[in-house]
Amino acid sequence: MKRAVRNRLADLLLQAFDDPEKRAAIAWLALLCQVTIRTDRPQIPLADLLAHRRAAFPGLDGSVETALDHLIGPGKLLQLRRADTGEFHAAGDPGRVGDIPWLVELEPDACAAYPALCERARIYARLAARMGRIAATGSQPDALRKTMSEAALCFNAGLFFEAHEHLEHRWAAQPRGPTRRFLQGIIQISVGFHHALAGNYEGAVNQLAKGLEKTTGVTGEFLGLDCDAFLPKVAAVREDILRHGRAGMRPIPLAEVPRMPIRE
Repeated sequence: MKRAVRNRLADLLLQAFDDPEKRAAIAWLALLCQVTIRTDRPQIPLADLLAHRRAAFPGLDGSVETALDHLIGPGKLLQLRRADTGEFHAAGDPGRVGDIPWLVELEPDACAAYPALCERARIYARLAARMGRIAATGSQPDALRKTMSEAALCFNAGLFFEAHEHLEHRWAAQPRGPTRRFLQGIIQISVGFHHALAGNYEGAVNQLAKGLEKTTGVTGEFLGLDCDAFLPKVAAVREDILRHGRAGMRPIPLAEVPRMPIRE
């Protein structure tokens, strides 16, 4: 998957934590993948997609259709193309384009990553649904604890790049001190597991070491994270990677990655 596509996807997910329309846009993307993956052609008539929407999102109002526009246009993930002329629809609410025979399709770079993108969209949709349930509770946690909890949702779903991106904004805004150092450590642990998942020995052992060094001495709960339950398991995974060595490195299964336990 090209970096630009990965970044667009990650931005969509991270914005979805605070934006219900972005959560609906993720649901649209997952729906598009669900109904097109069977044909192995990443396109569908707009009218058919809207019909699937009524079955997939029963009881939701027209704002769900508006959310589809977050995915369509230059620099986004989808494009609208006329089936009869090949003309592209640049932007605007796709629910208001009339009876023109539009096709909804992935833009070229996203299309090149079709299977991987659809797998990510499936994971994102599950997280977006959970975000919606959390938002419905009306809880208002401290901003830093909220970010850590959201990053843990990403981390525990195997989305280590997204977890690191989400925490990085908070880390950059922190003054020097224990909190900034701890956040950087968790960011580096996330990056380490991103490398481990790809089977990258050097990246995994180096980033995990840096993250563990920056979180050394932190015990109990910090920003909602149960450090006693998490950090020793991270260290154990790194030791296991070192024991197997570079020659024995293989992509680490998600089941072997410790979960980030958050105390609500």
